Amino acid sequence: MALAIACYTFRSSGIFSSKSLFAQTGDLSIHLPKSHGGILIFSKTNGFRHHSIEPAIAAITKECANKGWQVFSTENAAYIDSTHLRRFKVVVFLSTTGKILNNRQKIAFEKYIENGGGFAGIHSASDTEHHWQWYRYLLGTLFRDHTFLPHTPQAELVTENIEHPINQGLPKKWHKADEWYSFQNNIRGKPGFQVLLSLNENSYNSIWRKMSGDHPISWTHQLRHGRMFYTALGHNAQTFSDPNAMRHILGGIGWAGQLP
Repeated sequence: MALAIACYTFRSSGIFSSKSLFAQTGDLSIHLPKSHGGILIFSKTNGFRHHSIEPAIAAITKECANKGWQVFSTENAAYIDSTHLRRFKVVVFLSTTGKILNNRQKIAFEKYIENGGGFAGIHSASDTEHHWQWYRYLLGTLFRDHTFLPHTPQAELVTENIEHPINQGLPKKWHKADEWYSFQNNIRGKPGFQVLLSLNENSYNSIWRKMSGDHPISWTHQLRHGRMFYTALGHNAQTFSDPNAMRHILGGIGWAGQLP
């Protein structure tokens, strides 16, 4: 069976291009960077699939290239093993859903993070692997439900801890339309966690219950060695052309991977 990974390049004209590379052999390493320190975007879905995934990959890769960060993107879980993960500073779960890793891959990923690897979860990364207890520990909580009627309302975001590297350059309050998640638990106050963004629940309507007035939507988890960044932004493709949202997302990836 062919195994695929997408590599992204930029032409001298400035036009963004991408192609899928296929290997008929078991050697997955032939498409990975020779030097360590890149970013792996993993966007496998086993449930709902967001139409924003492809625009997100393109936008994130372009902005990372501007920073000198190398990006590889795949939906092939065979890359989630100790051999390949060690080549990357940070792994991004981009709107993943459902059960996406087998037990061997889960163990490899746990060791990668616990040995100092970085993790950045975007949007439905919190609606992934609900029965994997370690993953729940990493994120701090998981998806419960989202806004409905309206589905993607405009809301006011509050930037907390404006001095945090991820938040630098963000306004104290800003507005965005998205599918706003509520979570099974509130992570505020959990040891090792720090809230980055929260929602003003009075700024939008939804028929579902919210988070009782305190509604974090982005946070970090500082482990003993590894780092975790999560943001609930990203349901719609417009997120990835929004300057504030992209500053936030790129800041989170860079912080999690301790990238220069």
